[in-house]
Amino acid sequence: MTTDTHDQALNWFARLSDAEASEADWLAFEAWLEADPDHRKAYDLVEQVWVALDETPSAEVLVAPIAANDAGPVRFGRRLLAPLMATAAAAVMVVGLWPEISGQGRFQTYSTADAPRGIVLSDGSRLAMNRYSELRVRFGKTDREVAMIEGEVAFDVTHDEQRPFVIATDDHEVRVLGTAFNVLSHDGHFSVGVMRGRVAVSGQGLARPVHLTVGQQVVQQGTAAAVTSSIDPQQATAWREGVLIYREADLGAVADDLSRYLNKPVSVSESARALRFTGALRIGDEATMLRQLQDFVPIRVTRANDGIQLTARAGG
Repeated sequence: MTTDTHDQALNWFARLSDAEASEADWLAFEAWLEADPDHRKAYDLVEQVWVALDETPSAEVLVAPIAANDAGPVRFGRRLLAPLMATAAAAVMVVGLWPEISGQGRFQTYSTADAPRGIVLSDGSRLAMNRYSELRVRFGKTDREVAMIEGEVAFDVTHDEQRPFVIATDDHEVRVLGTAFNVLSHDGHFSVGVMRGRVAVSGQGLARPVHLTVGQQVVQQGTAAAVTSSIDPQQATAWREGVLIYREADLGAVADDLSRYLNKPVSVSESARALRFTGALRIGDEATMLRQLQDFVPIRVTRANDGIQLTARAGG
């Protein structure tokens, strides 16, 4: 979120705190909220800061304007803070309090290398992280946030109506209360498959949020439109048992998976793009996984420049 977005949120908070706020003000505020997802996040942070201020025993709060030439922090009483918020030029941040409320500095980072990892979060939710994955977790009073940086994770989320569980990637958001589902975000490829319950997915390639139930998935590749389809609920997390299952999958999708598991680029030549694969691959080292694929599909493997290329085998 930008400083301008924070400024706008502060101004809206002060404007709507006025008893003389009109219906037009509220309609304009709703339009502002809907214009950008960051607007709602910024406004929620302002409200959380205000609640925290009410709970702060000190009569004064340390505030620092974001002006580069400012002489230093100034102390303001809480009664004077609302008028200050209404002034766009003030652009205040609560020192030590805003970072805590907004989650800055409080995210817990989890990552994996060449082996999966299981995690139990403080709310009882269970995460199974696939190889070469990374995410950050922050739990607040009103929400549970996960920033998914890279990889694949199977979530089994503890139900909590008061605190939605939200997973954010670069281009998508997955929102749930309590359910079990799998999320993949890697190199422009994004997918969500649901094993139990219901999730809402929004973001790139989706004109509006998609609600998925058990046995459904949404897949979005690059800038292409997202596609919703049915799946075997167990197939989405078969990797947890050390197996990758495919049904009429194009070789490009298989290559994407191999890129993640082998931690190196795997490409498909034009000659092999039309090939399809139905079967199961046992997750293992590079030689093992590529040998299995060659047993099922008429391809040959070429290694060059720290990468792998799959081409159609002559006469295959």
